[in-house]
Amino acid sequence: MKRLTRKGQEEIMGFVAIVVVIAVIFLVFLGIFLRRPAEQREQESSDVLRFLESMMEYTSDCAISYVPDYSDMGELISECYEDPGEECLNGENVCDVLNEELGEIIDNSWKYGPDRPIKGYIFNSSYKSEQKTENIVIIEKGNCSLSFVGASYLSPAFPGTIESSLRLCF
Repeated sequence: MKRLTRKGQEEIMGFVAIVVVIAVIFLVFLGIFLRRPAEQREQESSDVLRFLESMMEYTSDCAISYVPDYSDMGELISECYEDPGEECLNGENVCDVLNEELGEIIDNSWKYGPDRPIKGYIFNSSYKSEQKTENIVIIEKGNCSLSFVGASYLSPAFPGTIESSLRLCF
């Protein structure tokens, strides 16, 4: 009779040991997850991507070669990267026109402020290749916290690409 009692106690001790091991593993994973630094968390947004796609096709007030041929935002970004001193036919600098019109488009499309759901935004356009990364345009407005939604739009620029991204901060 004593043998049966001991066998039951051994099984219970084995079960308790397994539960303790699983609890320790769970606590380790929980500790690793909670110890991660406060990094920015981004979610991809199809609305922001569609906005970027249509914004790149928006026709500006800048004509570079001849007057009826007004450049769109995508062309202005490329021109601003290739030759920052380039001027429109009306005498304005291409990069100045780009910054001004991008800011107006985003401000009129995405209302932001401390009393709104969107607290601010960051628009960044940069040239990327295997050898280098170079910022073309950066526009930051409002207050950006740790969470945001955003998307990126890629344009070819031999031998690399121009990546334009918009992040809406919450």
